[in-house]
Formats: sequence, C-alpha cells, structure tokens
Amino acid sequence: MNKFQVINWSDYMRASECLGNFSSLDSAMNFCKHQTPYNWDDHGTLTFEEYSEVTELDQNYNPVKTYYFISC
Repeated sequence: MNKFQVINWSDYMRASECLGNFSSLDSAMNFCKHQTPYNWDDHGTLTFEEYSEVTELDQNYNPVKTYYFISC
C-alpha cells in the first residue's frame, strides 16, 4: 500500500515542515497549508508565501507521484 508524505513550504521563511506518512491522499490533504497571497512582484505578478506538496511513496519509499496544492 502506498503512503503519502506532506511538505508545507514557506517561501517567506525559506523553510519547510515535513509531516509523517498518511495512508490516503485525502488524509494527507487535511494537513496541507496551501498557498497564501503574499505580495506583488516588479512584473505585476502576485507571489505567494506558502504552498503544500504531497508525495505519494511506494512500499520502498520511492516517489510515485507528487501533488502541489495552492489556493488561488
């Protein structure tokens, strides 16, 4: 059975929070912080402070697929 690992990234703090292995994508998504609007850059593009990444791992903990979650 595959596992799901959550990483909440913060561009503002240049840090990440890695949370243990979950048994389903739905349960992993409950711990995602997603993305928060942060600021406008010089090109008029909205930048974001955080986003969440969920990586699906196989039985040997090799990455199978990665999902990125943002809130727009």
